[in-house]
Amino acid sequence: MKRLLLMLMIGGLLVAAFFMPEPDPPESVATTTPDSVVAPSIQAFSFCPWASTEGLIDGHLAVLAADSTAATLTFPSAGEIRASRELGLEGLAGVSFDLGSMPFEGQMPLVVEFTSDASVGVVASDETMLVGSGCAASIPKIWVLPGGTTQAGDFLELQLFNPFPEDARVNVVMTSEGGFEPEESLDAVSVNARSWRTIDISSLLPLRGSLAATIEVEKGVVIPAFLQIGPEDQALWTGVERADRWEFPLVAAGGLEPFLVLSNPTALDIAYALDRYGVRTAEADVAEGVLEPGRHVRIALGDLFDEPSGFEVRADGLLGAVIVGEGDGGRAATGGAHTLASTWLVPGLGSVPDARNELWILNTSASQVTVTWAALNENGADRSGKVAVAAGSARNLRLPEIDASGVFIQATAPITIGASMIRDSAVAYLAPVPLP
Repeated sequence: MKRLLLMLMIGGLLVAAFFMPEPDPPESVATTTPDSVVAPSIQAFSFCPWASTEGLIDGHLAVLAADSTAATLTFPSAGEIRASRELGLEGLAGVSFDLGSMPFEGQMPLVVEFTSDASVGVVASDETMLVGSGCAASIPKIWVLPGGTTQAGDFLELQLFNPFPEDARVNVVMTSEGGFEPEESLDAVSVNARSWRTIDISSLLPLRGSLAATIEVEKGVVIPAFLQIGPEDQALWTGVERADRWEFPLVAAGGLEPFLVLSNPTALDIAYALDRYGVRTAEADVAEGVLEPGRHVRIALGDLFDEPSGFEVRADGLLGAVIVGEGDGGRAATGGAHTLASTWLVPGLGSVPDARNELWILNTSASQVTVTWAALNENGADRSGKVAVAAGSARNLRLPEIDASGVFIQATAPITIGASMIRDSAVAYLAPVPLP
């Protein structure tokens, strides 16, 4: 009861803050037990630092709910709320909102407020590009954002979104494969109230093979994201919180070469180890190392598995972790999962015509798990299926052709979920959301 009252108080404070007027001036690979799992908490808001209908981009918002909910979409810009929209979902359902229906074009970060358990994802595509990303449901004071690159042919933008009615200020610390990158223009970066800022990292730090950012919020609230722009495809992922354990059910899809990027934002050395869980076999400590303070490491995973596999990262300190996929045409990235859950929502999966939709399931427990999935649209659950995942193993599931706003997952024990969409050479790694 105390926890429920606390969440309601926090939710009330967030609502009041958002709508107020502007103020005056290491373990064994064997398995982990679900008993140790911390349940995800209910979130009343989702913050989407990037959405766009610029040029030929077809952008939409995927909203999924586990129960009847009202969703309010708010579009801040230049210190004001320039537009808002109301959506309603009945029961277990999903809806796709066409961002092209708004009376403005271009970049449009937004906030979504819910009245019950729900999740949001941003999807964007054009002839060659496919992007999918989750929206942040938490607002830490320190964000970790690894996985970027400004190698030849790639451009990197840092998106900073301030949805609240007071100005914000952040310090952005960048590291590359060479270590700390001093850049005075990233100190004390201001982000105006109800607005956003785009920083061209490519012009500041060109030709870096690997880049990671730590965003320290000094004042207000900021939600960061990287937009990686390749020769054809693009990738979008939001900042992650810090954790000492990460799971990656999705490692490689669409023929992309996989890289795991770990970033240490602390002042202490952090030892880490990787365990692999395949369809048939599992291996402990397939890679390990020590990350020095303020450094990051980019680990090529392609040589560490010869069957569909998921990975678990164990560390003795708090790291940020992201999986990145690169190919001749494709770019994709998403953060890892640091929460296990029995119920998941996957916004955006099934929402792009002609795309191949895949689920990736990782079960690090000591027992077999049965996983049921269902495609969601305005009328509720549509097509569905069921699969068994053995103890200490991973499973890849290619979904049949679906027309949906996303997918609902229910398992008999806590697991982690990954999701990908593939269309020609373009690939998107989505961001599944765990529910309590």
